[in-house]
Amino acid sequence: MRILVLVLVLFSTFNTLIYGQVNITGTVLEFNLDKKDKVLQEVNVIWLNSNIGTTTNNLGEFSIPFKKEYKKIVISYVGYKSDTVTVNRPSLGKIWLQPDIELEEVVLRKKLNPIQKSLFNVQNVVTVDSREMLKAACCNLSESFETNPAVDVNISDAVTGAKQIQMLGLNSPYLLFTQENMPSIRGASQIYGLSFIPGSWIESIQITKGAGSVLNGFESISGQINSELVKPLTDQKLFLNMYGNNYERYELNTRYNKAISDKLATGIYLHANLRDGMIDRNSDNFLDTPWQNRSIS
Repeated sequence: MRILVLVLVLFSTFNTLIYGQVNITGTVLEFNLDKKDKVLQEVNVIWLNSNIGTTTNNLGEFSIPFKKEYKKIVISYVGYKSDTVTVNRPSLGKIWLQPDIELEEVVLRKKLNPIQKSLFNVQNVVTVDSREMLKAACCNLSESFETNPAVDVNISDAVTGAKQIQMLGLNSPYLLFTQENMPSIRGASQIYGLSFIPGSWIESIQITKGAGSVLNGFESISGQINSELVKPLTDQKLFLNMYGNNYERYELNTRYNKAISDKLATGIYLHANLRDGMIDRNSDNFLDTPWQNRSIS
C-alpha cells in the first residue's frame, strides 16, 4: 500500500515537473500577398474555453504555459480574423492572421451647384458654370446674366437695345471684362461688346465684386468678369442649337470639334442672330425690339 502511494506521489510530481515548466511559443504575423513578414503586437492568445492567456510582444512572439486539460488556443486581434490552433508541439512557429475586412477603392462624387462661391478666397468671387446658362434658351453674354442675381443688367440704349452690366452701382466702364484672363471688351466696345459673345460658347464665368487685382488690367474698380470658353478637348464633338420666339428673333449656335491628339484639338464655332420683325404691339410707331443681323465665327 505504501509502495502504491509512493508511486502515485512520484507520478504526480513528475507530471508537475514536466507540464508545469513547458511553454507553448509562437510568432503571430499579418498575412499579405507581397509575402513581407509584418509582426502583430498585443495579439490576444488564450486557451480555448478558458480565461488563461497572454499577448504578443513587440516582435510578435508569445509564450503561454502548457495546460494538459486544454488542446487548442485562440488567437484574436482587432481588425483580423480570429484563428484557432491545435497545440501538438511546444513551438507552433509562425501563425498568420488575415485582415477581417478588405475594402475596395471607393470613389466619392458630388454634384456641384451651378453657382459656386468659395469661402477660402480673399476676394469675393462667384463662379457660374454652363448649367446656369441653360436657364436662358438663347442668348449672348449680357442676356445670360438676366437669370443670375450676382449682377444687374440694364438697357443703356433704347434705340439699339444695347445692354450693360451694373455692379456695386457702377456701369460697365468701371468693370474689367476678360476672356480667358485676357482683356477683351474695353473702351467704346463695352456698350455692344457683351452681345458679341454667345452664351453657348461659355463654359464658366468668374465674377469678382469689388476692386480686384491689376494683373489683367486697371479697369476693375467695381469688379471683374472673366469668361472661360468651352475647350475642344473636353467639349462634345458636335453641338447644334436653334432658337426662335414670337418676337421674330432667330438664333443659330453650332460647334464642331476635332481631336488631333491627346493634347491637341481644334474647333469651328458659328453663331448667327437675326431679328427683322416689325414688332409694335402698343401701336406707337416705335419698334418694341430693334432690328439685328449678326453672325460670328
